[in-house]
Amino acid sequence: MSRPGGSRPRVVVVGAGLAGLRAATLLARRDFEVVVLEARAGVGGRATGEWSAGHWMDAAWPVLGGRDASLARFARELGLGDALLPLRPVQTVLLHDGERRPVDGLGLRGAARIPGLRLWEAPRLLRWRRLMRRHAPLLDPAAPERAASLDYRSLRDHVALYFGRGALDAWITPEIQSAYGDDVGELSRVALLLHAVSRGLGERRPGLPGLPRRPLAELAQTAAERLDVRRATAALRIDEQPAGGFRIETRDAERRRGELACDALIVATGAPIAAQIARPLLTPAERDHFAALRERTAITLAIAVDGIDGGLPQEVRLPRGAASAVASFLIEPGHLGGRSPEGQSQIVALARDGFAERWRDMPDDVVTKNLLGSLEDHVPGLGDRILATHLGRARVPFFRVGHYRLLASFEKVQRDRRALGRRLYWAGDHVGGPGFEAATRSGERAAESVTRDLGADAD
Repeated sequence: MSRPGGSRPRVVVVGAGLAGLRAATLLARRDFEVVVLEARAGVGGRATGEWSAGHWMDAAWPVLGGRDASLARFARELGLGDALLPLRPVQTVLLHDGERRPVDGLGLRGAARIPGLRLWEAPRLLRWRRLMRRHAPLLDPAAPERAASLDYRSLRDHVALYFGRGALDAWITPEIQSAYGDDVGELSRVALLLHAVSRGLGERRPGLPGLPRRPLAELAQTAAERLDVRRATAALRIDEQPAGGFRIETRDAERRRGELACDALIVATGAPIAAQIARPLLTPAERDHFAALRERTAITLAIAVDGIDGGLPQEVRLPRGAASAVASFLIEPGHLGGRSPEGQSQIVALARDGFAERWRDMPDDVVTKNLLGSLEDHVPGLGDRILATHLGRARVPFFRVGHYRLLASFEKVQRDRRALGRRLYWAGDHVGGPGFEAATRSGERAAESVTRDLGADAD
């Protein structure tokens, strides 16, 4: 895309997570001049980790959905489709009375057989399809704010009302906790409804969960290699220029300050950082929006293990209310050329929200020790087989009741400001949803808006 006179519009993307890299990749392909600023030395955001003892140790929960089309499209465009895809299937298991029982949480027939669901509650699952058909016009994972009118009830109250307490504890909470956490008393029911759409929950052909065959960080690294990414360069402050566009004050790893000018800006960071660096540009309504957002602590522990555990990868879920610091854990046997070597395995444990909040400020070794102690209750003898561990911590948005109404108001302000010529855009998990697929989708949405608006400017 060129302006009159031949110059290309310059877009600066702040943040080199999957949202920022996806937006930057699309804009670069459309002939924009794109610069990406990343405050850390590495790229990928939460899709990071480290190689240790021959294992790729994730810093976040690695299971993806079979319908994660934006991620798959990104991988194929970068030539990584054959390396990452198809996903390696993951068997879902519920830990019930000390036994691991395979369950089908995505199908209604399978859900009716999940242990812990009371006999008289199973027929109530037939309400699921009727409810989803009723709400379908409002449920768009690419534009979650469209469901704002449904955002007045918690997930707990919604499920207890329509399906019963057993469905909440044994089916729904374990199903959504890896994405949204297990604090279902405050979580909006819209989170469940959007999760259901993105996974095909209750449909004839749901998107079965799986693992990428190589680290997802390779997707981020490949994208960054094709872009102008300024690593270890933080955006300190952003100001609007009188003649249009923005001036960005930066600081690199040597603490040298610099400036960048651009025609459009995409802020693809977490909400607190986004609000801080863009504060001079924000209207009072936008400042109020960021102040009202809430976050939760997410903690995962990756463990490289000597020896094989099972055949297929398994996601072992614990019912809501189980007395454990662990909400779910993944057992991934190694394979040739994969994330773990043949003859060994990897276990990734996801901490419960309550544990994560209580222990958020404790040293890594203390948190690791406590999670391992809890995990050994479910994987006897684990302590004697550990080769390496890697603890991942993050602050992620919490989609409480009211979050989607906030998003709807925020999006209205964005439309109004863009109509007045402000070329500021947002991407990331706080506007799209939790997980790598939602982050990638938010980057696509920001890139489409930039393309549309700057094309109009050129006209």
